Amino acid sequence: MQVIELNGSETITVIHSLLEQAVPPPYSVSTQARRADETTGESAGVASDEVLLYVPKGCEALENNSLNLTLLRRWADNLALHLAVVIEHRETRKLAREAGLLVVHSVEQAQRNGIRYLDRRRRRHQGLPPRPISTILQARPARPSGVQAGHSSRRIAITVVASISLLASFFAVVFFLIPSATVTLVPRGEPVEASMEISAVAGLSGVSYETGQIPARTVSVEREGSDRMATTGRTEVPDGYAEGNVVFANKTNTGITIAKGTVVRTSTGNNVRFFTVADAVLPGDRYATVRVGILAAEPGPRGNVSPLSINTIEGELAAQAEVLNDARTTGGSVRRMGVVDSADAVALRARLMKRLQEEAYSEITSGLAQTDFVAPESLALSVLDERFDHKVGDMADELGLAMKVKVTGLAVDTAYGRILLLSLLEQRASSGYCLVEDSAVFGVAEQLAASPESARFNLAVRATVAPVIDPQNAGRSITGKTIADAQQHLMQQFRLAKTPEIDLLNSPLGRLPWWSQRIRVIVSAK
Repeated sequence: MQVIELNGSETITVIHSLLEQAVPPPYSVSTQARRADETTGESAGVASDEVLLYVPKGCEALENNSLNLTLLRRWADNLALHLAVVIEHRETRKLAREAGLLVVHSVEQAQRNGIRYLDRRRRRHQGLPPRPISTILQARPARPSGVQAGHSSRRIAITVVASISLLASFFAVVFFLIPSATVTLVPRGEPVEASMEISAVAGLSGVSYETGQIPARTVSVEREGSDRMATTGRTEVPDGYAEGNVVFANKTNTGITIAKGTVVRTSTGNNVRFFTVADAVLPGDRYATVRVGILAAEPGPRGNVSPLSINTIEGELAAQAEVLNDARTTGGSVRRMGVVDSADAVALRARLMKRLQEEAYSEITSGLAQTDFVAPESLALSVLDERFDHKVGDMADELGLAMKVKVTGLAVDTAYGRILLLSLLEQRASSGYCLVEDSAVFGVAEQLAASPESARFNLAVRATVAPVIDPQNAGRSITGKTIADAQQHLMQQFRLAKTPEIDLLNSPLGRLPWWSQRIRVIVSAK
């Protein structure tokens, strides 16, 4: 097995020469020797036709070059060589397999198994036909003259290919050296204007030139947010507890202990209850007295009672003693608190919905193309979820709301409207005139009305129309002329805004090419 190791700088021609040098000379061997050659790839004293090509990274001739890899495989077949390649570059290995080359992992693998065996196994595995055998270069032991004829044919083929390459190079040089010209024509333009009211309709499949309608699409976003506001409802609630003193009088001759928390109350109207705030001892003499502090059982001004109104003791103590307040109780008060009103919920909901709609509109418009717009009147908001932190009637100074909404709108692409306007201008153009490319200047779309299903807007345009000029006919009409004659002819044939500009190359005689394909005519608006 012969190993050819490239350094990466070889051209495809050099690689071809290296393969030619690897072709073994003609020889005659016995059947036993040929059988040994078929199984091992070598026989004693005979050069092997198994060639291993080592391709390093950076090989300019083969790396990522499917064409040269295919040529390499064909050359190996024509030279009757059993060729395998070791390629360092991964992508090139893939291209080599696609080109039909036998790709092995290493030199050791090829030496250990033999290239012929690896190639036969690859072809059986992939269902490929047997390896083609060259009838030109295949050595025949009994006919050495055939080998010479094969080498002669190969030299003839190489000579023919070289001659064709030289001839193609000659024609390429001649092609690039013959005269060429670039002619720029600026037709005399006339300004035109147009405007129309256009309707954009959701679900329309295309532009309707008859009705002046264009398609529109529905866009939507979801937004979440929360807000709080002070409640407007107010109410008074009990706040401070009334307090004062009562006098207990003993109705017996036995001492009485009055425990803390003894309940006394008024006895007329809506009774107000009080608790004693300390323990007291009533002496054991009839009509003996003791003064004890009291506190109202409930907050608020109801506990502020007049003197002599607390006269009842609750419990067993009522049979042993009497009670009476000799002064007014004081301290019972109220305070004002906020209350959630139904109007508060409505106002907070409306404010949050408006804010979320504005945020959604900003998000929608930020993702639109330059020619698109969404009419604010087309926006529709639907509430997906909402949660108040208080119910109507709850006492609270603030009301909070969390909400999730979906906002949809009608997106209009004015580019469709521009198509309508350009069509209108083309219809208004005189016979033999057409719109000058890139001359149209469109105004800003003036929105008239909108809904979630449709939108109406007004659009205006200014453009230039100019005579129609066929570049091919113009080029054919000035072949072989001088620059001055060509300019004069073009000015007479077409309505031009200025003298044509002509750039001439590779023309020793100063004439335009006789071949019109070498004349490039550009029709410009400027």
